[in-house]
Amino acid sequence: MKTKQKFLLLYPGDFYSKSWGRFITLKPHMVYIYTFLKEFFDVIVVDLENEFLRPEDEKGLEEFKEKSLKRILSIDTDYIAISCWSSLNYLSSLYFAEKIKQKKPDTKIIVGGYHPTLVPEDFLFDDSPFDHVIKGEIYNILKIFDLDTAIEKNTYEIFPDYVSYPYYNSQKTIGMFLGAGCPFHCRYCMEYKKKWSSLSVETAIDYILKINEQISPRYIPIFDACFGFDKNWRKEFLKELIKKDLDLYFWLETRVDLLDEEDIKLLSKLKIKIDFGIDSLSKTMLGIMRKTISPDSFLDNFLNISKTCSEYGILHDMFMIFNHPGETKKTYEEFKYFFTDKVCPDLKGGYLRIKYQRFSYYPGSYIYNHITEFQEKYGFKALHPRWWKESIDNYSNSRDIIPSINEKGEPYYVPLKEISKMVKEFNHFSKEQALWERMHSFNI
Repeated sequence: MKTKQKFLLLYPGDFYSKSWGRFITLKPHMVYIYTFLKEFFDVIVVDLENEFLRPEDEKGLEEFKEKSLKRILSIDTDYIAISCWSSLNYLSSLYFAEKIKQKKPDTKIIVGGYHPTLVPEDFLFDDSPFDHVIKGEIYNILKIFDLDTAIEKNTYEIFPDYVSYPYYNSQKTIGMFLGAGCPFHCRYCMEYKKKWSSLSVETAIDYILKINEQISPRYIPIFDACFGFDKNWRKEFLKELIKKDLDLYFWLETRVDLLDEEDIKLLSKLKIKIDFGIDSLSKTMLGIMRKTISPDSFLDNFLNISKTCSEYGILHDMFMIFNHPGETKKTYEEFKYFFTDKVCPDLKGGYLRIKYQRFSYYPGSYIYNHITEFQEKYGFKALHPRWWKESIDNYSNSRDIIPSINEKGEPYYVPLKEISKMVKEFNHFSKEQALWERMHSFNI
């Protein structure tokens, strides 16, 4: 029997993004990659963020680099695959690739993830330490090794092996993918899979039951980009899941213009939290964002769906983005009007909570690929157009932009302190605060 080649799967962490995202010990994408690769290789997984925590300052970063490099170089391996999951992983991916090549020049270094898929030129340059850049799905890595390329599995088709994953330690929160892709065309988004697809309902239920049997989780976040886009799939899946009567919580993200009252009734029979990307309450901004081609209908759907969710006791969030390219005093006034006259009277005191963030300029988005259009039309400017290559707070720099120029030629910014006050006052009256906190932090 031929011995499998040794293969190091590396998550390099984030050097300059301490404020970004929620810390998840069991990163779902890493578990899925590991599960796929171990069928072909002798895989060793090293998640540097789990091993040495995320750096908090310059001193911590130097210690992180030193400990991490020592750990990596202690492993005897033929290949190293670096997961540059997002643009925030770019500098760490590049740093470790360069250091590994210096110390072990014969080691083959592979990189994959969203950033390599969308901006491959950042890894393909003279004297690059990367031997291979993998774009798209995990199975594309097999082409490097002349293995059976007919094994073209979508990531969600892999049954994740959490039990043997090195960082599994009887955790009760287990992330899953049941599908992939989002057919909508929001201009700020870097999701490159525009066609929605999923497991069959039978297989999706079977995977959840297997996970439940193996691990007995308390919480399953479903990380699909747009859960249940297909109406028939969604309703059948929910009906079948309800029949299984599982004593655990679920989280998912979807759109208000996909759901109807029947969906809400079905969802209410589960322990669940739903996230809705509303993004703006300004009809003008919804058009600029290309969130919808029917802003009036979209906002009416939001009010109706949120009200119905609260009637059935379903925890749900609406997420908004401010200072998106094209944001002006007029769009902010539209937001305030709708929030004050519609959202507060109709939805306050229910099971809705509001979350918001500033726009982040991400490579691969429509805005990134059409930046001249937004510059000329609105006066938009990204003050750090290649922020992921700068050795300073990447997360803040990705948001350091000028949304628009007003009639006086001055930059316009939404007054976020005013928004913060409005949102805090609204959320203060929302129900099930403690449960919401646990579910939002993926900590049930």
